[in-house]
Amino acid sequence: MAIEKLQAIKDYDALNVSRVIYPDYQCNCTKAWTGPDQLVVFKASKMGIEKIYEGENHPEVEKTVSVLARLVGAEITDKAIVAGGHTVVNLKDRFNVGQEVVKSADLALGLIAHLQEAFGKRAEFLVPLNDFYMEKDAGTDEGNANAYRKEAVSPYIIPPQINDLLLRYSVRMGRQIDLHYCSEKNMADRFKRHIKSKKKDENGQFVRNGNDWEMVVGNERIVVLTNDKPNCAAGNAATLRAIRYDIANNKVKDKFTSHIGIYPLCSIDNVLDGHKLATAFYGLDLPTYFAFCGKSCFDIEAKRPEAVVVEKGVKPLVFAR
Repeated sequence: MAIEKLQAIKDYDALNVSRVIYPDYQCNCTKAWTGPDQLVVFKASKMGIEKIYEGENHPEVEKTVSVLARLVGAEITDKAIVAGGHTVVNLKDRFNVGQEVVKSADLALGLIAHLQEAFGKRAEFLVPLNDFYMEKDAGTDEGNANAYRKEAVSPYIIPPQINDLLLRYSVRMGRQIDLHYCSEKNMADRFKRHIKSKKKDENGQFVRNGNDWEMVVGNERIVVLTNDKPNCAAGNAATLRAIRYDIANNKVKDKFTSHIGIYPLCSIDNVLDGHKLATAFYGLDLPTYFAFCGKSCFDIEAKRPEAVVVEKGVKPLVFAR
């Protein structure tokens, strides 16, 4: 699976899926942003990465949209994609997403609308799914964990709060806004396959460090495999390549020619490292702006399915368990 595309769901009652994939799931991501919430923006290209803004993360989405549009609007190409709503799928209830995830998706879609209304650019919408933390679920073995991942992302079922945003912004922009999505774990596995032959040359781009593998990028050494498993930075690198190119049957075609990524603050290192890896390994040329705001892509206080709050305008959900 590379980058897939979904249309907004018109009738949740018609879906034959279980909301609960694994009732005892605990997100195993150990990262957490403990500093103040803020908005930090980087400009990234094949020439390097530069911080271009640091300031308040406004509670009102429209104010943050205005800041981002002022920074990126004139330089975004006609074939652009905006990533937002970055989330760890909640296996306890796949339709329960944290409010910061909803705000991130709202920000991405609001920016897409602004780019269309102010600059005539018709950008697309991408949700990167952080599914790394399904592999070591408490009380399960790896085989079961991988089955959970497959159910969660093949296909991905759009949570109602995100779906409501898709419908609302489609009306505002007068066109159907689809949701592109990708599994970052699948992308990371793809990066591992791509570098397989390169690892044999230990004097080349990749060097072994104990049980890990690192890629030499300029004066840095960036970990790409930990205990032979690809990490978030590796996943981000392959995701950027999949954004830039449509690759099928050994034929490479242009896909998107510019990119805006909206991610939580806790992911700054992994996301920026991913761009460095993609630029160095793939020779990637994808003008990108990364905006970091919000503290988490996972709702730590996620409640049981019965307590899920559904956005106004979306029917309550009743699914088989």
